[in-house]
Amino acid sequence: MEQRKIIQFGNSSYVITLPQDWIKENNLDKGDYVNLIENNDSIIITVDGSKKVDRVAEISLDTMPLKLFNKCLISYYLQNFKYIKIKSKKAIEKLEQIRVLKDKLSSVEITEINEEYIMLKDLTSPNELDFHKLTGEIVQMGKVIFTELNKDTDGKSKYFLITNLDKNINKLTFLAYKAINYNLDMWKNPTEVKDTHHIRKIIASLERIGDIIKRVARYLKDDRVTTSNFYEIIAAIEKDYGFVTNLINPNIDLNENLKQYVDKKQSILKLIDFSREKFKDNMNLYLVVSQLLKDILGQLDHILLAILDLKCK
Repeated sequence: MEQRKIIQFGNSSYVITLPQDWIKENNLDKGDYVNLIENNDSIIITVDGSKKVDRVAEISLDTMPLKLFNKCLISYYLQNFKYIKIKSKKAIEKLEQIRVLKDKLSSVEITEINEEYIMLKDLTSPNELDFHKLTGEIVQMGKVIFTELNKDTDGKSKYFLITNLDKNINKLTFLAYKAINYNLDMWKNPTEVKDTHHIRKIIASLERIGDIIKRVARYLKDDRVTTSNFYEIIAAIEKDYGFVTNLINPNIDLNENLKQYVDKKQSILKLIDFSREKFKDNMNLYLVVSQLLKDILGQLDHILLAILDLKCK
């Protein structure tokens, strides 16, 4: 922490100086405006949005494995870099590879291609993203994916559809993280900033539930007769998912619903255990899928704990 001395200016005003490096980094000059947010014993200074400089990140595709490159690309995207410059000695030859990776992200386009680099541009405006609204959209997408999982339809077609729904959940999750990171960087709303950690945990668990459902669909896609024994359990978990995610609503009294949640979970666990007898000829399938279903219940526990942290202040 750096201290700055308060200087009296005239009869009724006081001023402090701002660090020169911070001024340069944010493209500020004499006569520009900054925003002040008062929060009890602190004042937060933010840069006016019109003065923000588009940030550029650089990654070399030649110096790291593809998996690590993919993680770096996503990291820069989540940090709200406007441009990501991908450098490579044979950039054009790797164009299709880069297209596959960038298609995992929302509103990212290739704007420049040459022999030395490929430039990506993020078309989203993080200041316009609402992570509360995005969380609601992820919840609704989760309900859709549960509904599709429990339909008595061709397993392979179901798995294909659920895989694509899960990709949409991942894209919404990335957008929500971008909104949260922007909010933290800008300190736009100090009260909301305190809640973002818990919101992030809720979003992370919702995204993991989507991944688990996709894995369940993969195991169930080849045997409709045997796997139909799971439908009752999946329907019960789907209702529990709706019950828990409904508690995210700030207007719902959490204390009145806690016992009901515990009772629901215990009844589902008993249902999973009792269904074991139906899988005598395919016990391996039962053990794998039943554990995945229990993992979903575990993620719902994480969501509930985060909701408790949000509401019990």
